[in-house]
Amino acid sequence: MTEALGRNPGSAEAEGGAARRPTDSDGQPSVRIRDLSRTFSSDGKTIHALTDISLDVAPGEFVVLLGPSGCGKSTLLNIIAGLLPATTGTAEVGGQSVTGVPQGIGMMFQKAVLLPWRTVRENILLPIEIAEGRRAAAAATQRADELLDLVGLTGFAERMPNELSGGMQQRAAICRMLITEPEILLLDEPFGALDEFTREHMNMQMLDLQNRLGRTAILVTHSISEAVFLANRVIVMSARPGRIAGVVEVDLPRDRTPDIVTTQAFQHFVEEARQMLHIGYSMEKSA
Repeated sequence: MTEALGRNPGSAEAEGGAARRPTDSDGQPSVRIRDLSRTFSSDGKTIHALTDISLDVAPGEFVVLLGPSGCGKSTLLNIIAGLLPATTGTAEVGGQSVTGVPQGIGMMFQKAVLLPWRTVRENILLPIEIAEGRRAAAAATQRADELLDLVGLTGFAERMPNELSGGMQQRAAICRMLITEPEILLLDEPFGALDEFTREHMNMQMLDLQNRLGRTAILVTHSISEAVFLANRVIVMSARPGRIAGVVEVDLPRDRTPDIVTTQAFQHFVEEARQMLHIGYSMEKSA
């Protein structure tokens, strides 16, 4: 394991809650978080969900937020998406402060949430229909069908959601996320409810899509192996209040296959992440 908070030559820094990484050629990260905290009030008590988070995500990078349930991973994702405001600190997407839902964002949740009265294609076209109207949605039909082909759902455009398995519904949800051609993908445990075999298959598809499309992606999970399999970098978070406990630079080829999980290199990064999770629990006890 790298020393303390994941520092080694070429690693991102992870000091004082920061996880920084080289940006693109014009010096602009896709996502930039600085000194961010979020509190909630419940029954007259203040709950600290996130404390002192700083994070850069470079264009085209796949970053995974890893941590125990309740550590604020989804809260951070929702702040980036503009669905929740930060209490203190700043969040920027594409160099612009997040004050509402930013342009160029695609989001996917643990459940596919397909409308049962619409066909698969109609569900995929829904974001365009809402934003631009039915005529624009109709014009994007070919794009929807191309996305269905991309995720292996050729021939299912006219099916209803209840005719699809859980994994197939999630693939349709991926198409819905991609239909507006977002630059940044926010993924909130999208495969957490699937069985192990289907989840492995979906991870392979997600990795392949990200490699082919070159989108920036931020995924939330509490699975160590899933985090290491998908990520360029794993941001390990402490238990509540969520802070950055460490950063794992996953130095593995991007064309990963399921058998990579049996390799010594993969297990090294899994163990590094696991030890950083233990550091996170120590941070909770000392808070």
